[in-house]
Amino acid sequence: MSQEWKPLDKGRWSAQGAAGDGAGGPHSAPPTALQQRLIDVARGGWLRRGIFRATVSRLVFMLGGGRPLDIGFRGVTFRLEGGRNLIEYGILLNPAYNAEDIDFLLGAVADGGVFVDVGSNIGLYSLPLARAAGPTGRCVSIDANPLMIERLKRNAALSGLGNVTAIASAVSDREGSGQLAVRKNDDAIVAVEETGTGPIPVRTLSALLAAAGITRVDGLKIDIEGHEDKALVPFLDAAAPDMLPRRIVIEHPEPGADYPGCTAAFARHGYRLTGRTRNNSLYSRGHD
Repeated sequence: MSQEWKPLDKGRWSAQGAAGDGAGGPHSAPPTALQQRLIDVARGGWLRRGIFRATVSRLVFMLGGGRPLDIGFRGVTFRLEGGRNLIEYGILLNPAYNAEDIDFLLGAVADGGVFVDVGSNIGLYSLPLARAAGPTGRCVSIDANPLMIERLKRNAALSGLGNVTAIASAVSDREGSGQLAVRKNDDAIVAVEETGTGPIPVRTLSALLAAAGITRVDGLKIDIEGHEDKALVPFLDAAAPDMLPRRIVIEHPEPGADYPGCTAAFARHGYRLTGRTRNNSLYSRGHD
């Protein structure tokens, strides 16, 4: 493990660490007038940028005594806890956070559609796409960190979404188990070491979707910190035509390049690169 990765202590990944019980939760509060003023100022200017975002977010929560905030974002609700999670900072301060990626996926997932989110965290992609899929659609959200899955389920409940299937599991090319590791002390950046022992289940994407009863995939997002080739390539190569997503958003390891296994698999299955954002590459299949 590189020096910037370290084991994530059990107190951080345990689902028992989720603050506030139930969708309403006794510990949340709307922003105070002062908090809202700071949020509005940041959203309107340069303070929403990444270099300032964490500091401003911490100040917002400090002004409220550290209490969680329920924040609306793209028509859904997130309970933000002010912890070590870069995704929370983006949701709090930037209404256009990852907008290009989300809008691209929305082009494939309409009412009744099916979206799969591998590396879902608290639901940045899952919840807006679940809302677009509607009551007859499905969203399958997968994350190796059980704490993030508990928070995602709570956010889905707060948003009135009953079509989200949340699964606490790592995804790879085989079945097994492993240990969690965190990078840069940020709960949003978590990976699994496939040790063969440990509390985190490791499953294939095909098996997870079969267990969830999924027979069609319209859109897929994957961001699992370098495990993309092991997780996605076997799925694409074995998938029936209806299981091949129309659109895929995938984290790229460096600007202008994608994971080699996924790049080759995309070519085999008729995907074309339609664009790149700061962190992700956008792929479409066929004429979509």
